[in-house]
Amino acid sequence: MGARGTVVSSQARRRWLVVLVAVVLLGSVPVLLALRPAGAGTMDPGTLRARMAGSGGQAFHGYAQSNGLLPVPALPGLSDVTSLVSGVTEMRTWYASAERWRVDVVRGAGETDLYQVGDAQVVWESAAGQLTRIVGAQPVRLPRGADLTPPVLGARLLALATEEAPGAGDRFEVLRGKRVAGIDAVGLRIVPATVGTTVAYVDVWAEPGTGLPLQVEITARGGSRPVFVTRFLEVDLSAPEDSVLTPPVPGPGVGSVVTDTSDLLAAANRLGRGWLPERLGGFERQDTPVAAAGVYGTGLARFVVARLPGGAGNRAYEQVRTFGTPAGDDAAVLPTGLLTVGAVRAGRGVYLIAGLVEPAVIERVARELS
Repeated sequence: MGARGTVVSSQARRRWLVVLVAVVLLGSVPVLLALRPAGAGTMDPGTLRARMAGSGGQAFHGYAQSNGLLPVPALPGLSDVTSLVSGVTEMRTWYASAERWRVDVVRGAGETDLYQVGDAQVVWESAAGQLTRIVGAQPVRLPRGADLTPPVLGARLLALATEEAPGAGDRFEVLRGKRVAGIDAVGLRIVPATVGTTVAYVDVWAEPGTGLPLQVEITARGGSRPVFVTRFLEVDLSAPEDSVLTPPVPGPGVGSVVTDTSDLLAAANRLGRGWLPERLGGFERQDTPVAAAGVYGTGLARFVVARLPGGAGNRAYEQVRTFGTPAGDDAAVLPTGLLTVGAVRAGRGVYLIAGLVEPAVIERVARELS
């Protein structure tokens, strides 16, 4: 009996072991399907690049997250901007067309909702209960959370890469596919040949049928991992409900302001009055309607120079000098690996310089400005 009992229990254990293995395998199927690598892209770089560039008409809505690893200190008056590249930004986005979309930037203390309605934009700040309507195009403005959604950032970087002078040599390579927000996305790598940029390459993964960018990664020169990533965690390639694209209306307890871009540009010119040369660091200045701000360079080697007045300028200068290195008696440069920031004290104001360019470029610009 003892021997027979041993045989039975041994057989029973084997049967239960088979059942257990089957359960584990069956239970792991969804996980394995989600983690399996997507197939390698079959499109050539030119086709994929054109499809991404033409994805602006694709409607969608979803939840995205960006993560910046750049050690940029909070500059006075610009903390909302610097936090975009040095932390996590949560975004909900709805897009029907270039004239009809919405992006909510979610923060612990509230959220800021940006609506595009025709030629106007409406900003709703829930924590302050403030509604601001801006009428007209905005040729010059500060970066904002809405610029970090994968479709917007992907299209912007692709446009910068393709604006290079003929023969500049930028390379476009098809990447192995990636699973993004449940979609088998196809990938394209942009390798800039622009002299002076800190960008080693930009990887963009997109929905293969429409070319809509779903994930964007930027890797700095000398690095092996991306220092900035934005991606969809959830996405639906269908048109959003019209009601969600309708901004709030003024009411009790809601502050309301209406302005237009001519007012904003005039204020910027008054606050940052100062002269900017037509050439800096060996780069020509591009036309801008703001005298106190200039864009120089081409492609991914662009940088911006802005004149900050009085106290705000001096505080920004002290921050850059504290965290960066001196670049002369009245100048300092703060390299972060990807974004380089410079500050130059001149007269009663400060020139703030920023771009995806090597520190040597910013140092050269700082010397010329000082």
